[in-house]
Amino acid sequence: MNMGEGKTSVIIPMLALSLCSSVSSLVRIVVLKSLFPTNYQSLRFKLGGLLNRRIFSFICRRDMDFNTKQINQIFNRLQQGLRHCDIILISPEDILSFDLLTIDKCRRHEFDTGRSMLTVQRWLKTFARDILDESDEILHCKYQLIYTVGTQQQVDGGMERWRFIQFILNSVKKFALDIIQNYPNDIYYKSPKSKSAFPEFRLLSHRPFPDLSTKIINDWLNKKSYRKIDKQCILSFIFDITTSVDTLINRFLPHDIQLFLIIRGLLSEEVLFVAVKKRYRVNYGINHNSNFNRLMAVPFRAKDVPAERTEFGHPDTALILTQLSYYYHGLNDLQMFQCFNRLNNEEKDPESIYTEWILEENENTIPPNLKQWKGINLKYGEEEIHEIFCILRYNMLLINYFLNYFVFPREAKQFPNKLISSAWDLSSPERTKIITGFSGTNDTQLLLPSHIYQCDLPQLQSTDAIVINNLLQIENENYQNLPSDITTEMILYKITNYESTIHVILDVGALFTDSTNREIAIHWLKLSDKTKIDYAIYFESNCVFVCDRQFHHHSFLSSPASERLDRCVIYLDEVHTRGTDFKFPTGFKAAATLGNGLTKDRFVQACMRMRKLGEGHSLIFWSSDEVHRQIIALKTTLVNQNDTCQLKDILRWVYMNSQQTTWDGLHHWAIQSLSFQRKMNAFRNIQWINHEQTYTEELMKDLAEKCLESEIIELKRMYGVPMIMQTISEIYIMRYQRFNSFVSDAIHNAVLKRIQTYGGLKQRLSQFFEEEQQRELEQESEQEQEQERQQEEEKKCFRSVRPCEPILHDEIKQLCNSDDSQLNLTELPLVFRPLPYAFINSSFFEICQPNSWQPNLWISTEFQRVIEPIEESLDLFLRPPRWLIVYRNEHIIFVNAFEANWLMGQLSSEKELNKSSMTTLRLLLPRLKKNQSTFVNSPALTIPPLLTPTHDILGFSLPINWLIELFIFNGTIYFENIEEQTVYCHCLALCPKSWTTTEEDLFENGSITTDGFVQNLEQRNQLQLYHARFNSNPVIFIKELLKNRNNTYPSITSHIGSIIFNSLKLL
Repeated sequence: MNMGEGKTSVIIPMLALSLCSSVSSLVRIVVLKSLFPTNYQSLRFKLGGLLNRRIFSFICRRDMDFNTKQINQIFNRLQQGLRHCDIILISPEDILSFDLLTIDKCRRHEFDTGRSMLTVQRWLKTFARDILDESDEILHCKYQLIYTVGTQQQVDGGMERWRFIQFILNSVKKFALDIIQNYPNDIYYKSPKSKSAFPEFRLLSHRPFPDLSTKIINDWLNKKSYRKIDKQCILSFIFDITTSVDTLINRFLPHDIQLFLIIRGLLSEEVLFVAVKKRYRVNYGINHNSNFNRLMAVPFRAKDVPAERTEFGHPDTALILTQLSYYYHGLNDLQMFQCFNRLNNEEKDPESIYTEWILEENENTIPPNLKQWKGINLKYGEEEIHEIFCILRYNMLLINYFLNYFVFPREAKQFPNKLISSAWDLSSPERTKIITGFSGTNDTQLLLPSHIYQCDLPQLQSTDAIVINNLLQIENENYQNLPSDITTEMILYKITNYESTIHVILDVGALFTDSTNREIAIHWLKLSDKTKIDYAIYFESNCVFVCDRQFHHHSFLSSPASERLDRCVIYLDEVHTRGTDFKFPTGFKAAATLGNGLTKDRFVQACMRMRKLGEGHSLIFWSSDEVHRQIIALKTTLVNQNDTCQLKDILRWVYMNSQQTTWDGLHHWAIQSLSFQRKMNAFRNIQWINHEQTYTEELMKDLAEKCLESEIIELKRMYGVPMIMQTISEIYIMRYQRFNSFVSDAIHNAVLKRIQTYGGLKQRLSQFFEEEQQRELEQESEQEQEQERQQEEEKKCFRSVRPCEPILHDEIKQLCNSDDSQLNLTELPLVFRPLPYAFINSSFFEICQPNSWQPNLWISTEFQRVIEPIEESLDLFLRPPRWLIVYRNEHIIFVNAFEANWLMGQLSSEKELNKSSMTTLRLLLPRLKKNQSTFVNSPALTIPPLLTPTHDILGFSLPINWLIELFIFNGTIYFENIEEQTVYCHCLALCPKSWTTTEEDLFENGSITTDGFVQNLEQRNQLQLYHARFNSNPVIFIKELLKNRNNTYPSITSHIGSIIFNSLKLL
């Protein structure tokens, strides 16, 4: 039935009244979430106010967590509603959520509640009579709800995954201008707000992406130390999607292979392309709703309308779009304070991190007093804080810092399993009552569940033709295209200065993306003629508001504007260009915007907000520059080129978009059918028509187990297998064969016939298509499970761990006695052990190469003893090396604080007795900042102090070769001078860049590995690495030890971080 002919306002209320029966039918009117408030007001007025019929809503979300008592109360209310012929208003999300919550209660062994919910489900399948408004939208395959199940796990690849994405986006910024010069019509680009900010960048077609990918991968490889032959192998794996990761396993380190998989997925499998072609605030963004406590990007249903309680299903898509969202939006003051407080309280070298941020800005934008970290006063410097926040708000490095510490570690998670419910469940064939649905368009009928039949009444079959005929009237032949750098203010200026008055904006193309609805209404009202326009009408939180000339905002229903639409301008955002109904006066003209991907269904729905189209209402079409180019390209291909675009050209464009959208949705629709059949099989023991059946615990356990689907996707399985191009029907058949033990022949045959008929020969990648498509699907995070997991871990970590009681051995005391003969430490293994013993019972002991350390480096056994023995690894309980004894100027012995405290008193008393000592207690700090002292060779800080030595031996300083091994042990990340850097590299047998010609040749022939290690003794001598102590590659050990000592990997801007992670010397 045509739009505006009374489906929602007349037919559905009448039908609901006629179908109500106190003995057989409880009517539920199912409406879209965005239209819920307006529908509720309308039904309450017509059925409640006029006919005294109760209208009540039914809300269900996972966080409600119903108990048995509440479910019984709900059941009683439903039964009461049946007896009194009440009408329920509900959204599809609420129906699906109640279905999944039932299964989830069974899974969690809450059997009483699960049993009650199954009873309610059984009752509803018998008595519920559903009427669907906008049925084509409600039954679309994008309406899918996912409950994640199990303990959250970090995405495979963890920190490397999002740090690599940050590198790639930085490369995008770096090469954007080069790419746009070659593809000026295929890229939307807007210069960044500052030197440190990210530009507005979006790909309008696929043409530039291969060149961009090549530049990114070459930029990355140029920063890596790979041989030429290895680079070719890497490029072959990344760009040839038919190869398997197995070809790399024996050739590269696991960490390197992980990076190859990530970059292959982002570039060759085009996850990056999928992300950067989306529109910020239209297709994705941050949900700022206070009830939504997630910080990662989520799918948007329309401009500024986040899909409630949703997440992106594909981990890399979620990470990229989160990065872009914060790059475009910037950090708010609270988020900036989080970063600065962490920098002040937790970072060991805040100065260097802050300096990195500042160096990214234009020098003349930073006041001199704010160029150094010491100029920032977080407690009292309110003006300075405000000033630096304004400068750094869009700084990419600062945003990366915020995401790396406050967002991704907490939210970039996967779950082992999931429960899925979709439009197929809304229309389950197991229901007793039929479903009735109404819609003004039928473009998506191929994506309806196979057991739903569209019944077109003969007298209404001409509806589509009537709509198109109304659109093609001569008064609608008005077309304007906008430049690429257009803003909201500029569009409104053009609209208000158009040759005839425009009262309505139908922003179905979502071109007003840089302002909120309220801001648009206010600005439009300011620009409009005061003698003709008094009010601006807009939607906010799905409710209609009015702004008057005094810029006061009121509800539309209680405002004089509701009776004076001729004195109003009306802005309808994208989501409200469907299902809303205003009685616009005759003669009104509307501006309809055209945005990327606009389908015929959405286009026609928007245009038909003008109910008298062809009979007093008219349209003018405003397209973005991107859309204009698409229309022109299509026009050039299909008809003769001329100067202007006509309405038929716009219609051709929206029909092409509809065709592509339907094809994209067919595969996901088919895969949904398999998921639905899995659930049908799981419920096969539930006899819905048998109201006497008892739901046993075993039956409920079996139900939940069979409904669970796997969720975790490993990098190797995601990107490491050969990718093949297949048709939709071939992909479906392959998956059907995997799951045919529980499929329904009737559904399978219907699905296969449809995709073979309409899927065509067009091909796409077979793997993980639905994971990409989950960007449109709803997913609720399981917060309760996360809390339970944290509590379990806390109990596990702290309940069973007890600290060791300290012991002071007599042999420790003897170290201070200069009159006794020197102790033979090797003969006292109960008190002194070689330094590598510090790693015993941890993951470091096997990889620290115990025989490679200086033989005069020791620890006390008490230094190693931190907690009472446990079965788990002691990685979390390694003692930081701070206090050491220089014993007779020959041995270094690390001691714990308890031993150091006794030794401090004893050695100090010997100094007071004027006894000279060759044994000193010293403090050793890791050098975590440039120019920081380690104190170990500071004469004033030894105990006893060596300020005025009377003999050379009293001024003993630890030789540099000893110091370097101490620096390795304690997690130092900066050198004092080049000599320290040289000895460090020699000790580890590393030869980092920059290289001489000889070193380049040794690298190419494999004598120097990609991380700089030199294994062969002959090559070590050739490179003058005479003092190398480590026989095997120690880089992995060093990386993990640095992370353990400092709670994070060092920055590659630090001296040691650059050597270990980039194989590059900075001094």
